[in-house]
Amino acid sequence: MTEEVKVKSLYKALKVLGCFSVSKPELGITEISEQLGLYKSNVHNIADTFVKAGFLERNPENEKYRLGFKILELSHIISSNINLRKIVLPYMQELANETNETTYLAVPREGEVIYLDSCSPKHQLSTRSMLGIKAPLYCTGIGKAMLAFLPEEIVDSVITGGLVKYTDQTIDNPQKLREELKDIRTRGYSIDNMEHEYGIKCLGMPIRDKNRQVVAGISISGPSLRFDEQNIKDYSPLLQQAVQSIEGKI
Repeated sequence: MTEEVKVKSLYKALKVLGCFSVSKPELGITEISEQLGLYKSNVHNIADTFVKAGFLERNPENEKYRLGFKILELSHIISSNINLRKIVLPYMQELANETNETTYLAVPREGEVIYLDSCSPKHQLSTRSMLGIKAPLYCTGIGKAMLAFLPEEIVDSVITGGLVKYTDQTIDNPQKLREELKDIRTRGYSIDNMEHEYGIKCLGMPIRDKNRQVVAGISISGPSLRFDEQNIKDYSPLLQQAVQSIEGKI
């Protein structure tokens, strides 16, 4: 049974984008209208809105529409994430095996962390799928690692958005968060001391491209009872070595 569409107007608009293909890269209002069985006026309004948003553009020579560069931009994001996962996953698995802890890969998006993948130690049951799971930048190990090396305006935006306290350890004071980010820049990695979840500690580092722009983050996470200062001292050089190898390939 087909699931009911909740936002029918949005669904109708997205169907317009689906009309374009390799064989038909440009379409007129009449062609789209006939293909979808919609009124021309309706299609025109949808197309005009997509033009303003960058998802479509109009060819001035024939007044037909074609996919805009916003589609290419989104495609690049997906492609980059897929390629990044292919590069990072072997290093994540190696780290998980060496530390006997779980490793995570995530990217920063609009003040949040979006997880792309995770790896469990060899011979241990895999953790739940993390693809698409979101968490705050300011109180996760992987998030703080990325936030420390992102532009200052993003830090300001995160603080302005509110520092919600998830545990007693969450840093909810703007000045203390800025000091924490400064410390992370100095030592090169972040520590999440049960700031997002009770009983969980993390060690995180950003992954940067050839222009030294943050593109992702990687972390080692485990139960706080066995994730002590000695573990952090032992794991940090392993994490740094993995990140250096990854950055050499992206």
